[in-house]
Amino acid sequence: MAFDSWRETPRLAQPSSSANRMCPTRPKTMQPINRRSALIASSLLPSCLSRVLANTPEEKLPPKYLTSDADIVFHSTLGYPKRWRQLYEKTLKHYASTCGRVGPTHVFLIENPDWDSENISEVRRKKLLNSQKQLKREFAQLQGHNSDGRYLDWQTGNHWAGWSIDPAHLTITMTMSPLRDSLQFVIGPIHEYTHALQTAHGYAAEAIDGNQMGHSRWTGPAWWREGSAVLISYLYSYHHPELFETLQDNISWSRFSHEMNRNMDLYRKSKTSIRTGVTHDDWQRLEKIDKVHPVVYAGGSVACAMLLKRCGSFKQLMSFLPKVAQMGWEPAFENHFELTLEKFYRQFSETVARVSPEFERVPTDQNWFAFLERMK
Repeated sequence: MAFDSWRETPRLAQPSSSANRMCPTRPKTMQPINRRSALIASSLLPSCLSRVLANTPEEKLPPKYLTSDADIVFHSTLGYPKRWRQLYEKTLKHYASTCGRVGPTHVFLIENPDWDSENISEVRRKKLLNSQKQLKREFAQLQGHNSDGRYLDWQTGNHWAGWSIDPAHLTITMTMSPLRDSLQFVIGPIHEYTHALQTAHGYAAEAIDGNQMGHSRWTGPAWWREGSAVLISYLYSYHHPELFETLQDNISWSRFSHEMNRNMDLYRKSKTSIRTGVTHDDWQRLEKIDKVHPVVYAGGSVACAMLLKRCGSFKQLMSFLPKVAQMGWEPAFENHFELTLEKFYRQFSETVARVSPEFERVPTDQNWFAFLERMK
């Protein structure tokens, strides 16, 4: 094969899973979607899912993601740099060992010829492109599509998570170059695997039956999905400097604090509430005025920091996720954080209006973000 594939299987898991096998026929499935298009694509789900349910009356129970001891399968283009493949795998496995192995999860690490366009040989370039073609075909078959996968856009500079209903599995795709941002090989897998955790735990039969998969009722508002992934990726990286031992840089407290204060500053300057970053329609409106990042990502990370402070620990924050499938996102929010979403919005707005971002090299203890230095 002109690509590399290897499997990380937990000791308690079965050596083979039907969700991991290539499908000879095309089952009903959703396309993998990236973060930016997730909410937009979700508007198509009601019609798609209703056709699935109508065509398969014998299927009473929709497929279910594993929330523990799931397989994590890694795939990469042929000759993918060993150093970066190992770093990515080490980080993801470290995080999964703490927060749970969900899935099955398939991780695709994609190298592109433009990573080092001035030095790549023509022979290597052709081999790489051929490897991509074969890997795209495997990806498409994994999703239940009998195609060559040409619809997949694997341009350099992207990193996203996706999901499939039938066969039930999660995907993470990485095309970013280590030559441009090596820290993304630690921060990135944590961020994207957080989306895998959100999806696996937020999935419920009611989500399919009620055409709600991908909607805020189950997976949560956009500001929560992206904001928590931003916060957690930095918080986890900060508390585990050993993940950066092969790199020249890491996520120090100074860098972590600067990032969160920058997010606070971006959110305040947007003059737009996180209330406007909930549904796929909200995402579209924010995208038209170039406010997805300051509201959904930056504002969401600040909001999630406030929720972390309220529940007291990283472990307590993550224990919110299993409640979502049982209750739906908003009831689970009220149960776990012990306040209504409306009240949280009011308190968050008041806090943002009161505090000021601080960009000193060594943040003071009075900074709004200081509590996170010792948050475990």
